[in-house]
Amino acid sequence: MSIVQIPLRLASGAFILNSGLGKRQLSDEQAAYIRDMGAKGVPALAQLSPAQFKNFIVASEVGVGGALLLPLVPGWLAGAALTAFSGGLMSMYLNTPEMTEDDGVRPSQEGTSVAKDVFLVGSGLAIMSDSVANRPGKRRKAAKKRAKRIESARDAKVQAIREAKDEKVAAIFAARDEQTAALRDAREELKKLRKKA
Repeated sequence: MSIVQIPLRLASGAFILNSGLGKRQLSDEQAAYIRDMGAKGVPALAQLSPAQFKNFIVASEVGVGGALLLPLVPGWLAGAALTAFSGGLMSMYLNTPEMTEDDGVRPSQEGTSVAKDVFLVGSGLAIMSDSVANRPGKRRKAAKKRAKRIESARDAKVQAIREAKDEKVAAIFAARDEQTAALRDAREELKKLRKKA
């Protein structure tokens, strides 16, 4: 899990898990009311009885919240679960006329409590995007590429040092040979002068 995901997963996961645990106390009337609201965004919910809906919503919220909080769950999976869950909330919000102003987007007084959950959609998309952009294979490949560049630079530096040493040694030998040749010439010249004298 990327460090970028930690605050998003902790905040969203704790919020949804707490909401799911709180819904265990719902009465059948409350469950029926929430089911009817949810059915505006997800019509299939209308086919559930209040008791079935209560079990479904508790399991969904606890499951999504737990997936976000557990570091073993991959980010793309936790993000997809959060995006699907929050997408259902946003669908319900946008398809309930009482929750929006006349433009169908801005929240009315009744819709403010649901409209604020748009942050969950953003969090889910951010977690999924980060998981795709920073997947372990990609990070390993980038690390190998950096290591290869560093190794190449090191090899080039070692080669340059060796070449400089070789040039230095060659210059020393060349200077020694020149000095030896100069001494030899000086001796020969000295011999010639002695013979003439």
